[in-house]
Amino acid sequence: MNSSENDKDLQAIAGRLKAARLALGLSQKDIYEAIGVKAAAWSHWESGKRMPDPSVMFDFYQLHGITLEWIYGGDPRGLPFGVAPRILEAAS
Repeated sequence: MNSSENDKDLQAIAGRLKAARLALGLSQKDIYEAIGVKAAAWSHWESGKRMPDPSVMFDFYQLHGITLEWIYGGDPRGLPFGVAPRILEAAS
């Protein structure tokens, strides 16, 4: 994967994280405190500066049902029924 593809993937992942957070009605602080990461880590993930840690994203999934398939691949099929439409709208 070249640098521009990696940047594109990071931006897509960042957009899906932000869309999920907004659809859940949570602040960045709500999330990073709940999953036990520093504010800067979440900020870097949501801004597309760094790839989110899969083990932490699994914690996010366990708390809110936001699947790793959605976060990393954009596959909405496993999203929680109640928030899926809001997540997809926020991501578009």
